[in-house]
Amino acid sequence: MIAFRASCQLLMTNKNTKNSNARNNENKRRTTQTNVMSKDDLSTSTSESSEANLVLLKNERQTAAQRIITTTTTSKSWDESDSAAATPVNVVAHPVGNSTTNQALANSVNILLGVGTLSVPYALREAGWAGIVVLLVLGAATNYTGKTLIKCQRKGSLPMRSNFNTYSDKNEDGNVTVVKRARRALTTYEDIGEAAFGDFGRSLISWVLYAELIGTCGLFFILEGDHLHLLFESTMQSKEKLMFLAALIMIPTTWLADLSKLSFIGALGFIASVGLTGVVGWDLVQALNNPSYQFPHTSLIHAASYPLSFGLLAFVFAGHAVFPAIYTSMQKPQEYEEMLDKTYGVVMLNCLLLGCAGYYLFGDKVSSEVTLDLPNGLISTVALALITINPLAKFALTMDPVARGVEEKMNLDISKNDDNDLLKARFARTGLGLLALFLAVELPFFGVAMSLVGAVLTLSVSLIFPTACYLKMFGDELEPAEKWLNYAIVGLGFICVASGTTSALLALLDASNDFGM
Repeated sequence: MIAFRASCQLLMTNKNTKNSNARNNENKRRTTQTNVMSKDDLSTSTSESSEANLVLLKNERQTAAQRIITTTTTSKSWDESDSAAATPVNVVAHPVGNSTTNQALANSVNILLGVGTLSVPYALREAGWAGIVVLLVLGAATNYTGKTLIKCQRKGSLPMRSNFNTYSDKNEDGNVTVVKRARRALTTYEDIGEAAFGDFGRSLISWVLYAELIGTCGLFFILEGDHLHLLFESTMQSKEKLMFLAALIMIPTTWLADLSKLSFIGALGFIASVGLTGVVGWDLVQALNNPSYQFPHTSLIHAASYPLSFGLLAFVFAGHAVFPAIYTSMQKPQEYEEMLDKTYGVVMLNCLLLGCAGYYLFGDKVSSEVTLDLPNGLISTVALALITINPLAKFALTMDPVARGVEEKMNLDISKNDDNDLLKARFARTGLGLLALFLAVELPFFGVAMSLVGAVLTLSVSLIFPTACYLKMFGDELEPAEKWLNYAIVGLGFICVASGTTSALLALLDASNDFGM
């Protein structure tokens, strides 16, 4: 788990130059005092306000603590009404983590280089070589929205869940009671949605995120079934049985209290993803040097199935749900944008190499998972085995936000190690895992299922929602060109969702008929 350090940052403004010398001196004294704030700095406060103004926020997803800094000057939040402008508002310092920029880069690359990369050659099969345009456009657009999402996170804040507190302060008219509003920094995607659109925004983003994560877990089971069937074809023929076998191993990992124990397996997954590109590239070189090899047919564009690539390629860049956590984890959050550019550069290069090499090598007959087309050999078998291991780590990590959301609704607090709560939580997590397994068994078509999840959910999470939040929170500050750019991204998102979903549903119907379902 990522630990946050307490940070102290305070903004102070003094505009009244017509006040008396005594008042000016008082303001200077306060400015000096608020640079480093402690309980003694609020000696004029009541005991209740002193306790409330020094809040340690326990982040349920990451063991963290954050100090809330208060000031008596007016600080207007973006979403406050004009009538609230005269009310002092707590300045919430954003938490600073322990991760270096390079560590954040490695985490981001590992998240994006997941199972989605396996289907890049298949996406080009459905779109033709023109699918490279989709890859580049979606990569650039999601990179941009990944930055705007964090801009919203920096600017926004939410009220503390505790009640307002008061303290006494003196002004020119004598003693007055001033309401202090305790606020907290945004740490999750859901927080950003709430800051922009209230409870509705939080609920909508939460449900879409949870649906996407459960769908992704279902894809893990399909991948395990396909790959285990390929590795042990001679001993077990049923992919469904292999899915159940994988579930017996993967679902219990969601019971772990410390998911960091799975991090080393995730590192193997990253190595496997990069290694797979090398294996496919090497096979392509061997084929080019073989005069007798007949390269299969490829197409410039497949207009009819072109929209199917939207969801497939969007899935490659599905990292927005965790970008706020990565930003919060950084020692130097000001380097986030540079880090994200490097992340997308690495991921884009890997996808271009793997996609082009795989499509050129296997043509219009490439499988939904390019690993299924690898020739027999030791290197291919090792790469296949490593990719098969990858979901063992990512299943629990992917399911964890959903599980925590359910546990919150059930009023369960597993941090207290209460046996009753722990048992209920394990039942809930097992139920969520079985739901993902049910979806995988009912829709065992990896490519089509990924396209459907990507079109309906991932495109919304990575394109539409971040842009909508950005326009809501920054709309009045944006230059016309940037505002229209964001409108264009929202429009692109809706077009891709509508056309991609329709194409995925038609492909699913065809696959079901062919499968005899």
